[in-house]
Amino acid sequence: MMLLQSNIALELKEQIQGIITDIAWLAPEITLVITAVLLLIYDLILKEKKSVGFAAIAFVGFAFTLALLISGWGNTEESKALMGGLVRLDRAAVYLKILFSIGGLIALAMMLRSKQKDKFFQSSETLLLLFGLVLGTFLMTMAINFLMVYVAIELVSISSYVLTGLFKTKRNSEAAMKYLLFGAVASAVMIYGMSWLYGFTGSLDFTSNTFADGISQVPLLPLSMALMMTIGGFLFKLGAFPFHIWSPDVYEASPTPIVTIFSALPKLAAFAILFRFVAVLDLEMIDWQLWLGIISIASMTVGNFSALWQKDVKRMLAYSSIAHMGFLLVGVLAYSESGETSALFYASIYFIMNFGAFFLVQLFEDKEGKTSFDYFRGMGSKVPYLGVLLLLVMISLTGIPPVAGFNAKLYIFSSLWETWQIQGSNILVWVFIFGLLNTVVSLFFYLKIPYYMFFKDNNELERSVRANLTDKILGTILVAPLLLLFFKSDWLLNVLNNVNFGL
Repeated sequence: MMLLQSNIALELKEQIQGIITDIAWLAPEITLVITAVLLLIYDLILKEKKSVGFAAIAFVGFAFTLALLISGWGNTEESKALMGGLVRLDRAAVYLKILFSIGGLIALAMMLRSKQKDKFFQSSETLLLLFGLVLGTFLMTMAINFLMVYVAIELVSISSYVLTGLFKTKRNSEAAMKYLLFGAVASAVMIYGMSWLYGFTGSLDFTSNTFADGISQVPLLPLSMALMMTIGGFLFKLGAFPFHIWSPDVYEASPTPIVTIFSALPKLAAFAILFRFVAVLDLEMIDWQLWLGIISIASMTVGNFSALWQKDVKRMLAYSSIAHMGFLLVGVLAYSESGETSALFYASIYFIMNFGAFFLVQLFEDKEGKTSFDYFRGMGSKVPYLGVLLLLVMISLTGIPPVAGFNAKLYIFSSLWETWQIQGSNILVWVFIFGLLNTVVSLFFYLKIPYYMFFKDNNELERSVRANLTDKILGTILVAPLLLLFFKSDWLLNVLNNVNFGL
């Protein structure tokens, strides 16, 4: 008995030491939590004139998190399973977290430049939810355990629901309710599918050999149902077809800085989970490429053709993001080393394009946050510099030279073509064809904004657009990488060649 107690105590001590060691690797996540706590304490202590303090604490929190991630880059050459196998830290996770930290800083800058900035900094609510959302995306990039996947996705989702309806207008409330209902259904379906997979394999770690061996023994029909339900939850956060219906209303109703976060961070975090998950689907009995290929084609086609008829720019960009998720799935379909690199390159360029687009669009919105195409009439002559920046972003979103959106689509379709030459799967050819056709379709709505700005006369609606030096500098910082990475894309590719998902 004494020996048994001694062994238990020794094992417990080793587990505690392991957790303490793992906590050091989670310093960026702990920084986000500490910053959120500081924001809450500051809000409780001070009764008025709190906006400057809120902004300062939030900026320092994201900046320190970014510094920790960059400083730890050299220590993540090999992947590390942390917290008893709940998460895995690798360079892909670190790279995406660096992007998310930069995204948080840009979102804060957009809040400060917004016509609605008083709403963002009058209390700690918005910033607390923002940090909660970013923390959830950090965990999503590392999650390899179904339990952690569910917790991370729910943290992001709940933060997103509340952020959507936080400002309590009718439009916000309707969008938040629709988002919540679709999210609840997707979450329920996903966790039900996960429970099936756990029952089949006895393992929550979907990267383990036990899980892979377990699903290989399951009959095709129940396994297919479980996988479709599980992947459905990932597609909801990805904003891909058929779980895309919430996007347009949420994008149109939410404040632009919040929409900017929605448009990139949760989607790229869901992409990381999906990329890790398809590694276990490499079974002869499951044609997962057919499933994702159909979803990719549907997302590209539905997103692009729906965007053609929109009259609000944010709503158009919502359908645009659905289409881009279809393109991002092409990188998952081309499951190879080159496919991984091209998918990460596409994700990076998508991140830059979206933040640049929403920052510039915010400058043209009215006090209620509306962004009708009519607001852009004749603005090219009033604010030509902003007009040129917006033109470059729209060209990049289309995927034509001389901006990096062209490189992103070129690399991702090149990797798809290489995979087809090796595997010969027909669905890869159809994805390739539909991808090229959808790129042509996207020309007609992306170039609609520059057309209105430079070729349409200004109507009776007199509007003032801010074009001060700060906005021009920030806009240039966001758009310049799109030009730079077109001519020097090897700079980013050299970094991404050292990035992997540790599979």
